[in-house]
Amino acid sequence: MPIRWGYLKRVLAGAIFGLYMTHLLYFLNPQVEITPGRLVLVTIVYGLTCGLLFGTLLWGLRALRVRLFGKPEAWRTHGFGFVVLAAFLSAGIYWMHLKLLGIQLYLPIGAVRILSKATVAITATAFVLLALWVVERNADRQTSRVLFVAGVVLIALSSVFLYQRRESYRTERKNVVVATIGAVGERRPVIVIAIRNLPFDWIVTMRGEGLLPFFDAAGDRAFLTRLEPFPTRTPKSLWASLATGKLPYRHGVTGRFAYRTPLNRAEPFLLLPYGVGFQAWGLIPPVERISAPLPAGNALPLWTLFERVQLPASVIGWPSSTQTSSQPRGATRIVTDDALRALPVDARALGNISERFNSSGDAKPAILAALARDAYAAAQLRDARPYALRVLALEGFADAQRALHIFTNELPPKTSAKGEALRAYAQQLDRLLGGIVREHPDALVVVCSPSAVVAPQLPANVYSIARSLLSPDDPGADDGFFLAVGPGGAHRENPQPAFAVDLVPTVLFAAGLPIGRDMDGRIVTDAFTDDALRATTLIQTYEAERFVVRRAGG
Repeated sequence: MPIRWGYLKRVLAGAIFGLYMTHLLYFLNPQVEITPGRLVLVTIVYGLTCGLLFGTLLWGLRALRVRLFGKPEAWRTHGFGFVVLAAFLSAGIYWMHLKLLGIQLYLPIGAVRILSKATVAITATAFVLLALWVVERNADRQTSRVLFVAGVVLIALSSVFLYQRRESYRTERKNVVVATIGAVGERRPVIVIAIRNLPFDWIVTMRGEGLLPFFDAAGDRAFLTRLEPFPTRTPKSLWASLATGKLPYRHGVTGRFAYRTPLNRAEPFLLLPYGVGFQAWGLIPPVERISAPLPAGNALPLWTLFERVQLPASVIGWPSSTQTSSQPRGATRIVTDDALRALPVDARALGNISERFNSSGDAKPAILAALARDAYAAAQLRDARPYALRVLALEGFADAQRALHIFTNELPPKTSAKGEALRAYAQQLDRLLGGIVREHPDALVVVCSPSAVVAPQLPANVYSIARSLLSPDDPGADDGFFLAVGPGGAHRENPQPAFAVDLVPTVLFAAGLPIGRDMDGRIVTDAFTDDALRATTLIQTYEAERFVVRRAGG
């Protein structure tokens, strides 16, 4: 039976798509260990699967065309154009992930650099294949087959080149880590307060209206800057990075689900290519969808790092989905947000404050309940035990926004009922924060909001990408804020913005503890005075099986 070269060309078109998408999966999931054997196996499986699937489909469409319109009388080349199209589509998908989806904020700089080089390599391959196709269009039968073989060789070489550009960014697991703590005697207690959905721009507006005296004073005398979150499909991913100082590829909270395949069972795929419909073509081999871990995923949260160096920590109200497997762990004292919501709340205890929300209508009971929960959670900081770290999460402001049906980043006008209610709630938060700072004069208080009202979304399809290009949102509309006030804190004019992953390294530095080399954030040194700055100690990781703490001189 003669070889149908037209069919083989269509099979090659599908195979090149599967080959390049296999590499993209590993480029976007650098936590997955890759070996030549595994890459060859996965490439063969996906290449053959996509090749046979798309090749047979395209050949069937050609057969239908021949049946309807007849076969051309003279022999002519056909099919190689699909190979060129597949190469350009693959290059476009690589470019889309690199430039449009903000993936550079999910991954380490080295992984982004490698992805960029891979994009250039595939684009160059696509243009060379285009040149071969131009020549092949007018070639005879034998020359066409030679050019086809040359295209196969070129694609194989590009695949090898892609592997040469691939590196692993796994967290180095050590059985034993020794941490020498030399600055413990100089450390100060730290209080971390996270407020959901309080944008930086709203603070600026309300400061201008004279409504926030604490923020106004902190903006003039303490450190206050924007907190730029990374684009994410779920706020849970952002809060996990806030708690761990690591990007999603490390902690694993990248959405509602991760995916595990028979060829990759030990380490599931977390960051998936949006442009290739993983649930469709990725079902061969079968894909097992697994729930993403919460709240800190596969990494240790900040409070556990303090406990590992034998410093007690208290956690109050940190976001968690349940009180079982996903609750905050590893702290001396834990009060989950679910536990706070389960408590009977008496809004009447707020006194005359409740009258300020009379204009909010049916939303008033929910707003007062949220405010009462925040006040109760803040009161839990009053604990006589000497905690080195206190973590408090206030979610009432977000609950009030939901009750008022505010789902945009735009602050409602002051004269509207929604605007009046939001400003009244923000004033109560301002008083609450001011009271905490006054009650703990020896502590460095770090207040932040990791995201604003609408969490930034990654465009998930061609339409949303085009819409974001034609009508981009205000880049500052969904920024949160980062505030540091207390002993050792500094005031800076026009400081550089901070990122969600910067919180953990900054708090560790403030407490005189070493920074993990496997963390993706940086120390916000501008938040400290020159006298408070000192040499930073580093350790490989806080997540070793055995963690040994040594005091300086001990």
